[in-house]
Formats: sequence, structure tokens, C-alpha cells
Amino acid sequence: MHGRTSPLFVGRARELEFLGEAWAAARRRDARIVGVRGMPGIGKTELVERFLHTVPGVPAVRAFGDEDALTHPWGVLNQIAEQLPAPALARTLAGQAEAAFVGQALAAELGAAGELIVVVDDAHCGDRQSMTALRLAARRLRNAQVLLLIVHQAAARPVGAEPGTPPMELHEGWTRLFGSAQGRLIQVDGLTPDDLVRLAVATGHDGLTPSGARRLHEHTDGNVLHAILLLDQVEMHSINFGNGPLPAPRGMTQAVVTRLASCRRRTREVVCAAAVLGRRFGLADLRALCDVADVTEPVAEAVDAGLIKEIPGTAGQEFAFTTLLVWDRIYYDSGVERRRALHRDAARLGGPGALWHGIAASGGGTDGELAALAEHEARTQLSRGRLPLAAVYARHAAELTPPGPDRVARLLTAAETLLVSGDATVARRYESEILAAPRGPWRDYVAGYQALIAGRVAEARRLFVQALEASGKGGVESPRAPADLRARIAAQLAIIGVVEVSYPEMVEYGTAAVAAGSREPWVGAFAWFARSLGWALAGRAEEALASLADADLPGSAAGLDGLVARGMIRLWTDDLEGASADLRGSVSRATRGEALRVGQALGFLGEVEYRRGRLDDAVRFTRLAVGDAEENERVWDYAVLHSLACYPRAARGEWETAREHARQAAEWAPIVESRAGILYAAGARAMIAQARDDARRLLTAAETIESHYDSLEPGTHLFGPVRADALSRLGRAGEAEESLAAFTGRVAPSGRRSALMSVARVRAQIAAALRDHARAVGDCEEARDLARQVGLPIEAGRIDLVATRSLHARRRYAEAERLLRRALVAFNRTGAAAYAELALRTAAELKLSVDGPNAAFGTLTGAEREVVAMVCEGLTSRRIAERRSVSISTVETQLNRVYAKLNVTNRIELRAVLSEPGD
Repeated sequence: MHGRTSPLFVGRARELEFLGEAWAAARRRDARIVGVRGMPGIGKTELVERFLHTVPGVPAVRAFGDEDALTHPWGVLNQIAEQLPAPALARTLAGQAEAAFVGQALAAELGAAGELIVVVDDAHCGDRQSMTALRLAARRLRNAQVLLLIVHQAAARPVGAEPGTPPMELHEGWTRLFGSAQGRLIQVDGLTPDDLVRLAVATGHDGLTPSGARRLHEHTDGNVLHAILLLDQVEMHSINFGNGPLPAPRGMTQAVVTRLASCRRRTREVVCAAAVLGRRFGLADLRALCDVADVTEPVAEAVDAGLIKEIPGTAGQEFAFTTLLVWDRIYYDSGVERRRALHRDAARLGGPGALWHGIAASGGGTDGELAALAEHEARTQLSRGRLPLAAVYARHAAELTPPGPDRVARLLTAAETLLVSGDATVARRYESEILAAPRGPWRDYVAGYQALIAGRVAEARRLFVQALEASGKGGVESPRAPADLRARIAAQLAIIGVVEVSYPEMVEYGTAAVAAGSREPWVGAFAWFARSLGWALAGRAEEALASLADADLPGSAAGLDGLVARGMIRLWTDDLEGASADLRGSVSRATRGEALRVGQALGFLGEVEYRRGRLDDAVRFTRLAVGDAEENERVWDYAVLHSLACYPRAARGEWETAREHARQAAEWAPIVESRAGILYAAGARAMIAQARDDARRLLTAAETIESHYDSLEPGTHLFGPVRADALSRLGRAGEAEESLAAFTGRVAPSGRRSALMSVARVRAQIAAALRDHARAVGDCEEARDLARQVGLPIEAGRIDLVATRSLHARRRYAEAERLLRRALVAFNRTGAAAYAELALRTAAELKLSVDGPNAAFGTLTGAEREVVAMVCEGLTSRRIAERRSVSISTVETQLNRVYAKLNVTNRIELRAVLSEPGD
């Protein structure tokens, strides 16, 4: 019996493939012994469970090691014996035989069991007798259909064990087995930052940003259990934007407490001091901080306790805590006042970490000298593109500064840096103080930026325009204002163009910002992003893509935002593979530490996957996008991202969730005064109406979409001529034709295949409304071919539903049934349950079968079926006659009867009708 697969399992594709190959070899009577090794909580057991889930029906035997193995001799093999059908092994164990005899009996029983997977979990804790016998049996498994999985840790000290206790580990003989021709060893390492993002979604923590995933990875090494506990226990904002160690999660650190408590008092004091120095520290710094000449004995005791370890190649002069978990727990357990005192002493020592130690020791007071150092460090980190760290230092610089002109300048710097890094929550704390500051271009610019992020678009525009005009008049401004202030203001006005779907403003202000120039990469990146989207929406997508040709290269002037822009434009221009690569690449690079400030990347990646029919991925990415926006209070993104999140939910028939996303989009769009938000909110309503086949509600949403949208790029959505679509469904063919003609006139010059696909489908619907079903079928064939070229499986299925009705109206029932089955297969494969339900309703209404072979095919005689099978093989009538020992005329007669029963006229149509649904 296989275990239940955990919904928290993510990643591990390579390891699953590895296990699959081992099982394939075992099924060929080439038994395999595979070690699955990794740290506690890393996900070894979940990996095995997921693998077993991929081989349903295969018998699996499970056994578990026990840390108290000394009191459970033969414990592991007794568990195995209970699950094997033959009693021979159980009788052997009852007789207390030697391991060699038990191993021989076990090998014989496993060899006779047929296909079998044996899993020993926590094998490093298995009793010696069982593991010896199992190892001896494994060596005898030659021609058996057995896969033996030995799940274990590297040398592990039992929880709470005294220092010096020998670690629990597998016998070295297993290592030799894993290295043999029959053996394999899978080292299960931590999840990647990308996989941690997926894990966060699976556990309901939708607000984890790519930079937050990178920080979580740094603190957990990708350990699944550690990461889940931190996500559960630590505020998401602290994970996304904090600095320094994350607190050790409750429930994982009792062993650390026990080990530390077992050490002498002096050792505990030295270890706490080392924790303040960082995860890695030098003995010279530790001696200075402790103000002693020698720390040899405390360090040796801490090493023996498994708390710290020597760094190889440092001649014993540098050490590190064994894991981040150990460091975190010891650091936070030392108490606030004790930590501050140690940080204060460490700051006096000087060195690269002196500034951080000084900040940590400040305790919330003001210190002008320390503030100046923090400001300098913020600028340094900003110039290196390390926005989250720059924001941390800029914030400390502001808070360490007493009231006065210096504080205002540092507040403006801190607020802007926080906003650029995505931390709108903390930036908002300074809003009232900034508004109370003396007026000027820099102050107005930062206040406008805060208003924009808060969704007050009109106020933001007024402040930006005011700042731009004032800066151009050469008025008095703070000498500490950014030299590139005009470029920054223009970049934000370009972003307002994006929010309001004003592509002339995107191009005008984006071009102005690029021309003004800036030493800060993010300023140019904002400008490139807005200008590129403006070009695309103005019908100049090819020009935009050409300007972003090097966006994926390090050091590109467009920055990572440019790669996001290219991904969005590729989405709109039907290059779904390229769009996915760009948007996934931007998110992946953000998890590795690059600055990514366009939160919509995840949302539009979700739309890419929706179009490709990968609804699970679409849900995951849009959940992350919404969670990230809400966690960081980016109000102006809410309407667009909630709308994108609605798409896959509607397709899956998850109506309550889909309607909630649509409601949120509709609620926030007018509050933010965002034209883009209004358009996307209407799109969410249209998506629900489309998935429910509700033409009246589709028409209502269509009126909003077509009255607010004048873009010359038709690929920005898949609705196409949505008003004509709704009218044709309502039987208002004349109005639909007029609306379709207007839409076609706009999109035809672009040659965009997704738009032309929608045009052909709606043309088919109009033809069907006019009872011209032959033309409708032809239009559907054109539309489906375009859907296939672009790679739009759900759209292809929807087109087949339209064609099914017209084929049925022409009494071509077999073909209609085939297309309906093909549509249902497409919907089931993609998980589009709402459209699958529409297909089943169509089948019931038209009395067509979708549950197996075509209904008409079931009326053929045995001889007619033989002829059909040979036709599908490509045989001529002469060859069929020869093979069946009948005359050619008999074959032709039988074929004509088949044609009549299946409503086809020739061999080509016959093969098409009887081909697989997905062909």
C-alpha cells in the first residue's frame, strides 16, 4: 500500500527521473539498490512517497528504523516480514538465526515475490541485525524484480545525545553496494529558491517574493521542514525585506539547546559571542571580543558538541556554526541586552562588520556619525544593484538621524529606496513626515511615488508634473537631491502611462528618461520597461523587441525589468515559449539576488501558462503575484493581478474563488483610478461569463473592454472581437457582423495569429447563427489551425465545440462526435473543468457519445471493422482483398456501407473520423 502523496511536494524532477530509471531496470529483472541520503527535514521521505505515487499498482513494503534500535533486535526485518506473503522469513526470525541465514532467506523470498519495491526509512537508525541481513540479501538480488530503497542520513547524532556519543550511520558495506553496478546513491539536497517559492504557495504563504525566497534559502539551505516552520512562524515582511539572521523556528531547535546546555558556562559565553560575529568567524576576532588570550578549550568543547566546525584550509584559525539553524538559535537565545553589549564591543574592534555591529548596538537612539556611515553604505549597495540591502541601510540612516535638514534628506532617500526595492509597507511609515517637509522637486517626487504605489494615481501625476516643471526652472533645491532627478520623475510618469494604458505617455516619458540618463540602473530600467510596452501597444511590437534583443544578457541597459517587458511583449505577439523563458528567467534571476521591481512578472507568467493550458502553474504564479502585491501593499497592482488570477480559476470551474478575484478587481480598479485595472477587471468578468457560456454577461463585459481599449496590439488578450462574440451567441448576427468587421479592420495589419484565430471562430459562430454550417466548419478549421500554431489547447477545444454543433447540423454525426471527444480530451488534459462541463452538456444536448469508441462505429459488423482497420493501416482495396481472401468488389461494397454508416465519403474522411481525439 503506497503512502499518501503530500501536497507540499515540489521540485525534485531529476531525483524522480533517477528513481524511475532504477525501477525500469528492476522490472527487467535487474534488481537495484538505491540509497536516498539527506539531512533531516530535507524531504527524503516525501520524495519516495511521490515516486511510489508514480508507479500505482506496484506492491510496496515499508519499514522504519528506530533510534532505540538496541532494544529492538530484528525490528526492521520483522516489519518487512509482516508485509511479505510467504511466512518463511517470519519463521527464520523467530528462530533467532544468524544474519547470514536470515539474509539468504530474505533474498529468496524477495526474488520470488515478483515486482516489488522495498523501502527502509531512517535506515541509519535500523537495528544492526536487520540491516546486516538486509545488506547480505541485497548482494544476492541479481535477477529479481526488486527495487530496494535505503532512506538515510549521513552520520547523525541522536537527538539530545551527550557530546561524544557515536553518530548513527549506515555500515560502510552499504556505501560499497551503492557504488556497485546494481547500486545508486541519490543525494537529496535542499530546494532551490525557485522551489521554495512553490513550497510557499503550497503551504498558503502567497506573499514570498523572489528576493525573500533567496533569503529563506540562505537561512535554511532549502531544508523543507525548516523553511515551512519559518514561513509559519515569521512575518513574511521580515523574510522578504529583513537583514541578519532569521529566528530559529520553534520545534526544530531543542537539540541545539540541549547541546549548548551540556557545555560548561565559559564555553556557552564564548559560543554566544561567536554568534554575534556571524555564522563564520575568526579566532582572533573571537579572542578580542571575549577579551581573553586563549579560547582553545571552549572552542574544542563546542566542536565536540556539534555546535561549530573548523573551516578547512584556515590552519584552525576560522570556524563556523555547523548550520544556520544552530547559529540562529544561539544568537536569539542570548537575550537582547547581552546581544547589544556584544555588538557594541564588536563595533569597537573595527573591520568590515563594524557598521552593522554599531547599528545593532544602537537600540533605537540617534547617532549622526553612524547615520552618515549607514547612508554611505546605502549608496554603495544601491550602485551595486543590491536594492534590498541598500533599503535596509537607508532606513537605518534615516532613523539614526536627529531632526533637521539631514533627516529630511535621509528620509527622502530611505522612502524612495524602500519603494524601489518593493517595501511599500515600511516606506508608508514615513509618508506623513515627508508631506510635512518643505516643498521642492525632490520632496514632491518622493511624495508622488508614495501616492502612486498607494493607488492615488491622479495625486501622483500632479506631484510628478509639479516636480518636473520646478526642476526645469532651476529653482533652489537641496544640494543632496539626486543629480538625475529629472530622469527619475520622467520614469515614474512613464509608469503612470502604463497604469492608465496611455501608450503615447509611455513612449514620451520613457524616451525622455532614457535620454536624460542616470547612473542608477533601476531608473533606466523603469524607463526601458515603460517605453517598450508603449511601443508594443502602439503597434510597434517588432521595434520594441528589437530594442530588447540583449535584455537577457547581464549588464543590459534595460535591466531585469527589460526582460520582463520582453516576456510580456512576446506573450502578446504569440511567442509563448519565448515569453515563458523570459518571465521565468527574470523570476529565477531575482531569486539569485538581482533586482526585480516589476511585480507583474509573476502575474503575466501566470497568463502565459494559462494560454499554454498549464492551469496548475497558472494558479501558482498568479497566487504568488497577488500575495506579493498584498503583502507589500502595492495597491495599484491589485486590479490587474486579481484579474489574471481569475483566468485559470474560471477555466477550472472554481467559481467561488474566480468570482472573489473578479470582485476584488472590480472593487480596486475605480479606487486606484487605473484604466488598466478597469480593463482587466472587465476581462475577469468576461472570462467567467465565457467559461459559463453566459452570452449576456459576456456582452456586458465586452462593452467595457471595447469602449476603454484602443491599443493597436490585439494580442494583449485572447478575447479578440469579444463584443461580436457575445452578439453572435445571442443570435444577433447582423450586429455581430458589423462589430466583427470593425475589429478585423484594426487587427488585420498586425497579422497576430491569436487575434486572427478569434476572428475566425467568431466568424464561424456568425455563420452558424445564419445557418451556413458549411462555412462555419471551414472557419473553425482555419481557427483551429491557428490555435495549434500558437499553442493554445483550451482555445482549440473551444473551437471544436463550435464546429461540433455545425457538423451535427449537417448530419455528420460521427465527425461531430469525434471533435467533441477531442475537445473533451483537451479540456481534461489541461484541467479546464468548466469547459469540460460545457462539452458534456453539448454531448447530452446533441445526443453524442464521448465515453469510448464513436457510437456510429459500434454499428459496424465484424467484417466491416476489419476493412476499416486495414484502411487505417493505409492498405489499398487490392491488398485488403488479398489479405482477407475476398474479391475487390466485396471490399468496395463493405467500404460503401461503412461510408454510409459513418457519414463520410472517402478514405481520408474515414481515417479522420476514427483517429485519436488528440490528433
